[in-house]
Amino acid sequence: MQVTEKKIAIISNGKPSSISLSQRAFQRETGSQLSNTNHTIIACDGATENLELLNLEADYLIGDFDSIAPKNLEEYEKNKQTKVILDPDQSKTDTRIAIELAIKEGASEIFILTATGGRLDHLLANILDLKIIPENISAKIIDEYSVVEYRNKSCIFKGKLGETLSIIALSDIEELSLSGLKYPLSGHNIKAGEPLICNKFTGNEAKIDFKSGEILVIRAYD
Repeated sequence: MQVTEKKIAIISNGKPSSISLSQRAFQRETGSQLSNTNHTIIACDGATENLELLNLEADYLIGDFDSIAPKNLEEYEKNKQTKVILDPDQSKTDTRIAIELAIKEGASEIFILTATGGRLDHLLANILDLKIIPENISAKIIDEYSVVEYRNKSCIFKGKLGETLSIIALSDIEELSLSGLKYPLSGHNIKAGEPLICNKFTGNEAKIDFKSGEILVIRAYD
């Protein structure tokens, strides 16, 4: 039986510097155009402005609705295309709530956009929310200049010669080895919080091996 992929794009309430750059970054990373045809769209509360700038219609609008203008919320509630979901849980960000919905809806891939810029606490929370996504779901935060992914086991990343790859240790990392990069490592132990910044692809593939730990991998497009 063929399994149908479900690609979900979450539009967050960040402050991107350029919507056109965001769209180009998405297409560069995924090979497809961000659209209602290609993706199920979940908009987070006050992200409706970003949604409009991206020329998208929300399949879902979710959050505690403390950021969206009451008039705009009323319009979405009347829109039969959009399912409006109130979640008043103040212990979670709207992006976290949207991620949980995407998982519940059976996402095979989750792309989180316009999640950077604006408040630093929300930015950090959005990035760390990648940790809750099951390993069988491909999940990425894509902004104008970078792609962020979470890993808790060895992994391989595709890239191009000279592209930048950085690693942030979220926990102590045991026996970290890097290959396919300008600055390789072999069996190093890394302390939590220690950054390995601005490494470079020496080909089209980089391998990250480690025995245990949690990392963020950031591929930057200068």
